[in-house]
Amino acid sequence: MAALGYVPNAAAQSLRRSESRVIGLCTPLTSSAYFAALLEMFEELAAAEGYEIMQVLSRGDPALELRRVQALVGRNVDGLILIPTHDARATLDLLADRGVPTVIVDRVLPDRRFDYVAIDDRKAMRDATRAVLAMGHRRVLYIVRDTRLPTTRLRIQGFEQAMADQRGAHKTVLQRDPADDAFGTQVKGALASAKPPTAIIASNSMIALSLVRILMDAGLRWPDDVSLLAFDEPVWAPILSPPLAVVRHPTAHIAQEAWQRIVLRLREPRAPPKRITLLAQLVPGASLAPPVA
Repeated sequence: MAALGYVPNAAAQSLRRSESRVIGLCTPLTSSAYFAALLEMFEELAAAEGYEIMQVLSRGDPALELRRVQALVGRNVDGLILIPTHDARATLDLLADRGVPTVIVDRVLPDRRFDYVAIDDRKAMRDATRAVLAMGHRRVLYIVRDTRLPTTRLRIQGFEQAMADQRGAHKTVLQRDPADDAFGTQVKGALASAKPPTAIIASNSMIALSLVRILMDAGLRWPDDVSLLAFDEPVWAPILSPPLAVVRHPTAHIAQEAWQRIVLRLREPRAPPKRITLLAQLVPGASLAPPVA
């Protein structure tokens, strides 16, 4: 075999065994610290049980998501772990019709045909906002990537609930423009407004990184000019100066729970779907401090 350079045909083997030992993973992107960490965890968990992970990207586009998932199904994956787009109805119908064992991670949808593993986004944002308010901030800006996402909608609800409980608080939700220059204009406009925020919450590590660059270019410092708090926990958070305060996802726990559900789904296809909700943790950092008087 070595002399001939023979490599076993995995596709032929999967047809013979009626299994591929491959789990598909469809994510919007991998540039997010959280999504990248999830991928690494799934790789480790799969390897430990003799599975491979086949990853595709939807880039947040429902039509592309459907095509990518169709490709995975066409390659006879045993199951699928999905972080869905804002409109995954066609993809979910495909998976249900084909009977593909599926676990949905990070985003909880009304569709009750599948297993879900996610954090309590509303509570995570409500608690994070209350922590910001407890430091004395009354003008808070929340920057999001896409208001259509179920995760974002839940976090906005938590943000608004916490802000509504604080007398005199002024809240702003800003959807990030995809273009870096335009996003810079958005942030600078908010900071130059009549009621500029004294604290900014970024909904993910990519927004946080872009935000840090904008502030540095403008000669602004955190927390002296504005406090910063970010969801996700990028590797650069503790080495930023001052270090970044973050809302930490229980990434390992999420991956373990999702993997256990997909394995159970493979063994017991008729097992009732389950929704697993985990809690996030606020990790203090010097980027979040009381507002300067």
